[in-house]
Amino acid sequence: MSKSGTQADKTLRLLAVCGILGPILYTIVLIIVGLLRPSYNHVTQYMSELGEVGGPHAIIMNIAGFFMLGLLMIAFASGLHRGISERRGSKLGPALIAVAGAGAALIAIFPVNPSSVNPPLTGMMHGVSAMTLGVGMTLAPFAIANRLKHDQRWKGYRSYSLATGVVTAVAGFIFFSIHPEGWMGLLQRVALGVPLLWMEVMAIRLLRLV
Repeated sequence: MSKSGTQADKTLRLLAVCGILGPILYTIVLIIVGLLRPSYNHVTQYMSELGEVGGPHAIIMNIAGFFMLGLLMIAFASGLHRGISERRGSKLGPALIAVAGAGAALIAIFPVNPSSVNPPLTGMMHGVSAMTLGVGMTLAPFAIANRLKHDQRWKGYRSYSLATGVVTAVAGFIFFSIHPEGWMGLLQRVALGVPLLWMEVMAIRLLRLV
């Protein structure tokens, strides 16, 4: 990639910065909103509970947390697509990140209801949105790893991407299949935090390549 400062370079830098800011902003919001609710437990409770209907400071979690994360993920997906050599089927990885980002944004639009009496559509959409985010961020590292093998500029990042996909898949399997009582909040954070950390690393690398 050229360092000439063309408009394309500036756009790619901006998209890379979006990928850097997304996980950082989400983590900060998650921590702050959690602190604003003294009774909230990050180990046992789901992240979406901070944005639950009628919850204190829920709008902060939903807008500054889930919605902004989703938008920044979609922007980063476009940048990552531009920053890695293309081959047949190479659009899959960035597309999965973008789809996961859409899922995160939709969580803000369809928040969970603490009384468990969501109207059918709202409750279904919240579940679908959360599943879209989780599945997208589980599969994306595998798809990106397949694409990286064709680009020497990303040498070494392929193994990291594969490892991220494996750890995320294992955490997701335990989360959905075993449901360890008292640890669901922590496990959910691992299942999302590992791929978000991967996104952070990939975004930093992308910025350095411009």
